[in-house]
Amino acid sequence: MNKSYITSKDLNLVFGLNLKNLKITGVEIDSRKIARGNIFFAIDGKNNDGHNFIQQAKDKGAVLAVVERKSNKIQIPQIKVSDTHKALIKLAKYYRSLFKGKLVAITGSVGKTSTKDYLHYILSQSHLTYCSRQSFNNDFGLPLEILNMPKTTEIGIFELGMNHKNEIKKLSKIAQPEIAIILNVHHVHSKNFNTLKDIALAKSEIFTTVDSVKTLIINRNIEHFSLVKKLAKKKFIKNIISFGNKKNSDLYVTKKKKDKSTVVVNAKIKRLQSISFKIENNQEILEMSFLAMLGVLNTLKLDLNLIKKIRDLKLTEGRGQIKNISFKGKKLKIVDHAYNASPVSMFATIKSFSSMNKSNNIFIIGDMNELGKKSSSYHNQIFKLALNQSFDYCIFIGNKFYKLKKINKKKNIFFFYNVNYFINKIDTFITKDCSIFVKGSNSIKLNKVIEYLN
Repeated sequence: MNKSYITSKDLNLVFGLNLKNLKITGVEIDSRKIARGNIFFAIDGKNNDGHNFIQQAKDKGAVLAVVERKSNKIQIPQIKVSDTHKALIKLAKYYRSLFKGKLVAITGSVGKTSTKDYLHYILSQSHLTYCSRQSFNNDFGLPLEILNMPKTTEIGIFELGMNHKNEIKKLSKIAQPEIAIILNVHHVHSKNFNTLKDIALAKSEIFTTVDSVKTLIINRNIEHFSLVKKLAKKKFIKNIISFGNKKNSDLYVTKKKKDKSTVVVNAKIKRLQSISFKIENNQEILEMSFLAMLGVLNTLKLDLNLIKKIRDLKLTEGRGQIKNISFKGKKLKIVDHAYNASPVSMFATIKSFSSMNKSNNIFIIGDMNELGKKSSSYHNQIFKLALNQSFDYCIFIGNKFYKLKKINKKKNIFFFYNVNYFINKIDTFITKDCSIFVKGSNSIKLNKVIEYLN
């Protein structure tokens, strides 16, 4: 791919400048990640002021700095603006307007990053495709990734995250997607929303607040589906594709059969063809992601069998990767969900792990954050669910689960206030070959467990 990015001419048009030709290779807001030829936006954030790192950015190869305060001591061209964050968004919107390809935006309570990575892998088999890094899905990460998308890209894939009303609105106005996907609507970030209806309406901002969306791909299983579809019709979106586990969906699962550590799923597109594909775990979340991706392939008039290429893809760290490792002479199979957790994904992945791994199991389950008033109730539900599974040990980590220690009556269940306390004791739990399930919110840092075992 000929990777051409934002140019001096573009910068001149947006900011009213007269810059000479600069060889620009992308945009960055973290001075540690600067590559030669990057533009550095000095963001004055909550924890760090980017202006303190302009010299570091220059030393690493930055050719230009966008700043709120110029520094005469640092010999690098500088564009002075009143607000670097707003300038980043302004430039991203302009750059997006130049993009001639298709842009896919994904939102949902769970599964956004995995779906984005899967879709990127599939579409890259036939098109020049770009997707955002990890969870760069807020009003800093999204404009940054838009600006790092090469001009020659044919399909761009981005995820839109939120924890407040109007966040998806802001992001959609930057992304201006042609294809919008709503994967699911669950009680995630519940502390900022009163009802599932409120969350569904907030997710719907992906198409209600812009005129760019031509295709909406939406999970028919969600509560308030009818309301969301009604809003889509009001926006005159003609191509509305529903997916789910019932035949009234445009894309639906016809049957499933277990095959050792995988599940074979047969799906059908209404009035079109059937397709069969394998997934590593019996998870409805993954099934629905696959159906959504089939909706994209169908919209772009691509071969649906491309979905089968996913078996060659390694999942993003912490998002369901299965790792077979040796630890002090013991063979371990680790199912790594350490990056994120919500009640619905916790339910699905625990049940999936239990169904696929019947013996020699260890559960390591961390707190789920941002659940608001329902937090205690959800942690209680997960606690009870875990207790009904078969395991050698079940370990709960975090202060929310720790509160449940007083009601526990089983000897093979343990509680740790934080992950560091657990790691100091972990060797006592791994006494033989076993399968280990790891899942919790990113802030609990269960990735340290994975790192220690590796």
